[in-house]
Amino acid sequence: MILLKFKQHLIYLVGVILVAYLVNQGFFVAISLFFVYFKRFPKTYWTYIGVSILAFGWLRLALATGGDYVLSENTKTYEAVVLEIKRQSSERQTAIIEINSLRVYLTYGSSEPKLLPGDVIEVIGQLKEPANPTVPHQFNFKHYLKTERVDLTLYTSQLSVVEHQWSIWQYQYQMVNWIEERYPPLTSTYLQSFFFGVRDGIDEQLTIAYEQLGIVHLFAISGLHVNLLTQIFRYCLKRLGIIQNLVNILLIGFLIIFIILAGGSSSIVRAGIMAILSIVNKQFKWHLSAYDMLSILFIGNFLINPLKIYQIGFIFSYWITFILISFQTILQALTTLKKQFFIPFIAQISALPIQLAHSYELNLAAYIVNLIMIPLVTSTIIPMLLVTLLIPRVAILTEKILIGFERLNLWCAQWLNIPWVFGSLSLSTILLLMVYLVMAGWYFEKTAKNWVWLSLVIIVIGTLELQRIFKPENQFTVLDVGQGDSLVIQSSYQRCTIVVDTGGMFSFNGPATSIFSQTLEPYLLGEGVKQIDYLILTHEDFDHIGEAIPLLQRFPVKTLVIGETKPTDLYQDIFAVAREVNTEIRIAKTGDVMTCSNQKHHFLQPEAKATNNNDNSLVIALELKGFTALLTGDIGFEVEADILKEYSLDHLDVYKVAHHGSKYSNSQTFLEALNPTYAVVSAGRNNLYGHPSRELLAILDNLDMPLLSTQDYGTIQVKITGNGFRIYTNPLF
Repeated sequence: MILLKFKQHLIYLVGVILVAYLVNQGFFVAISLFFVYFKRFPKTYWTYIGVSILAFGWLRLALATGGDYVLSENTKTYEAVVLEIKRQSSERQTAIIEINSLRVYLTYGSSEPKLLPGDVIEVIGQLKEPANPTVPHQFNFKHYLKTERVDLTLYTSQLSVVEHQWSIWQYQYQMVNWIEERYPPLTSTYLQSFFFGVRDGIDEQLTIAYEQLGIVHLFAISGLHVNLLTQIFRYCLKRLGIIQNLVNILLIGFLIIFIILAGGSSSIVRAGIMAILSIVNKQFKWHLSAYDMLSILFIGNFLINPLKIYQIGFIFSYWITFILISFQTILQALTTLKKQFFIPFIAQISALPIQLAHSYELNLAAYIVNLIMIPLVTSTIIPMLLVTLLIPRVAILTEKILIGFERLNLWCAQWLNIPWVFGSLSLSTILLLMVYLVMAGWYFEKTAKNWVWLSLVIIVIGTLELQRIFKPENQFTVLDVGQGDSLVIQSSYQRCTIVVDTGGMFSFNGPATSIFSQTLEPYLLGEGVKQIDYLILTHEDFDHIGEAIPLLQRFPVKTLVIGETKPTDLYQDIFAVAREVNTEIRIAKTGDVMTCSNQKHHFLQPEAKATNNNDNSLVIALELKGFTALLTGDIGFEVEADILKEYSLDHLDVYKVAHHGSKYSNSQTFLEALNPTYAVVSAGRNNLYGHPSRELLAILDNLDMPLLSTQDYGTIQVKITGNGFRIYTNPLF
């Protein structure tokens, strides 16, 4: 007995240590799980603790495991096998390949030759480690690759297919290519999407519309598609008079083939295997519940690749299925019409915590859009596409229906897209929302009162809006936009947001690539910014204003501020967009003072206009809660001298280095007069100009002035309170 008690206490101690470790890592949700499980299922509690420890250990091992490799600084020729195609477009292809037992993420800058899983290729390039995100709230590509068990990346424009090895996943893209050759464009695109899980052909504007509307899940092959196709296949087999046992065997075969042809994504594997288990369970009378089958699938997936639990598609698939299973009792009591209203609502509400954890905004009209689109897709689009797949001549009609479907979605994107920005959430807020959800579900099950859900929606909106607004610190943020400039200045409690320049990736070898979706957009959304009070463009260089148009189109901007200058073509385009979105355009003159909440911006640029665009930059002295900074655009020595003649500038907290650290700016005389505590420079890594220059580095060293560079730290953020300020950086190397 004493020994038994000792074992129980030992297991309990291990459980407590595990909980303490999880708390230290921020996963304190484990505390509530352990407590609730103990109260609800005391007999199996220690089994639960043991399984939790093993699962956590397996996950930590997977996170710590990586390939054994030595990287070369030189370009090499590698022989590789294509394992999985990620995306194919008219401009590039991405895939996961294997080089010497290492999984590598390949980006190939051409559409030809079109790759297939199983292709053996010769590729010329340089293997690199994926970079850490350098902008707050930016998509963590390195972490995503880790969940795919990929350690390295390779970009190439030189590739050739040597031979082909058989791969079970090759049939997906062989079918996709076959469809592309035989069907009209729209029909081909949606056949590939709804039946084979390939959405590469959908227009970019429509893809954005589907994401904004909250209906992109309709294009991920899941239970909806599997159930519909299984019912159709089962009906056809029974109409042929085939006995039930043979029908079950054929259905299992059909589902296995469908999983392979659809690419084996998390959602299709979950839906397909669940359907197979359901057939086998019924055939052999195993008496497994839906929970049992879902658990078997989850554990199997977790054992094969535990890092899948970090992928949003995997999370959504299992979580929504779990919720719908939990609501089966309620659903069975509803009429078909009521189900059409209730199921999308439950799916939207239950997915909310996950969506909030991975996104920074919601479409408030998503439920209405789903009420329209789910029946349309299930009752019209998918059946019509299935008929077209069997009878190609029907494609003439299908094309017209799909044109109408796309126009309807674009109309919905215009009128039923009500974005609500809430920003990034802490784990405690997400946990609180999940508690709200569970309590509302429990209470509704007891009372069946619809006001429960209305109350839940009001509480959730109130909670999210409070956490968005409650930001007591002021912030001065120099974003890492590569070889360019972009700053965001935020007053506490969302009282004022000012963007100074937007960055812009200039290309010497063709059209410039927009960086807005990787820099300013995620940062502003993650910060919970709903509108920009002032967008200040210091001067006309593309690396300072190249993303102004997408910014104006994406966020409401009250006022656009520019200097007194002759507008270029790019400026004219920016003005045209500003007028379209009702943004006021203001000219900042020498000596102007612009006040926004607790921010004061003094414009110090000389009145005399220079022939050099850089010297026509706006120069701004910022005051914010006792914090001072000087923003200088790309001015040179002469303008620096003029400013010193006109103004008596006291000690600065931060000097934003002019012209990315050029040797033609930032004179020692200027820096000595300003005497800043920190100098901050925005410059691209390995840029062609050698910024920041050796001359600037020598001056700063001579003055014993610390330099913070986006090359070394990524985004540099200053958080300001009444007690002073602190600088936050994230070293990249």
